[in-house]
Amino acid sequence: MQETIRGIVLRTVKYADSSLIIDLFTLGRGRQAFMASTTRTKRAVRSLSFWQPLTMAEFGADLRPNSGRMPRPIDTRTYYNYVDLPFSPVKSSLALFLAEFLSAALREEKENPPLYHYLESSLQWFDMVEQPMAVANFHLLFLIHLSRFLGIYPNLERPDRYFDLLAGCYCDRQPPHPHFLQRDEAQALPFLFRMDYPTLHLFRFSRSERQRMLHVLNDYYRLHIPNFPELKSLEVLQEMYALSYDNQ
Repeated sequence: MQETIRGIVLRTVKYADSSLIIDLFTLGRGRQAFMASTTRTKRAVRSLSFWQPLTMAEFGADLRPNSGRMPRPIDTRTYYNYVDLPFSPVKSSLALFLAEFLSAALREEKENPPLYHYLESSLQWFDMVEQPMAVANFHLLFLIHLSRFLGIYPNLERPDRYFDLLAGCYCDRQPPHPHFLQRDEAQALPFLFRMDYPTLHLFRFSRSERQRMLHVLNDYYRLHIPNFPELKSLEVLQEMYALSYDNQ
């Protein structure tokens, strides 16, 4: 029986000469893999370029269990067409980073409609936003709020001298491991976690501050999500932001 699937592309892997394995985070089934043809046939997808990272796709698929093969998309279309993201070097670079990050963070994620709607609305907001500071800070806020939906949001009550990244809470003594923040950074966390999309453009950070925050967030996820890998796009993103926001 054919089912309508709505999902956000996380990554693609070339398979044989004319196929792709596509990992999506879907609205109704969580993370799901599909096999798509890259040839131009009536029942195949339009082209290789269709399955770009973070594409919001809708299609039919036969998801009957025990079929013995990976399901294939049918009658594929985008249900949201990005306006600015594909044409902005900074936004498109950040999209590649976020796609790789989400692919690692959502590796075992099951059906989670609130999470799906968060990803969907956030990416659409990012596509349309124009303020340079909002663009520059978007990935930080996106990762901060993402932790809520994955059940790893830190406990920021009772700020103290240290913040234990492994335990996800404040402490008054230096933890017996290297994964913690000293007083200045620890006490700045509540300020950072108060950011939201409407006021994001008002937060101004230096390049080094922004890079440090990204590294802390990346380390936090690596500590709390099993087998979280090193991200290849992280260095590329930092270089792009250094060029684009060098004086901001």
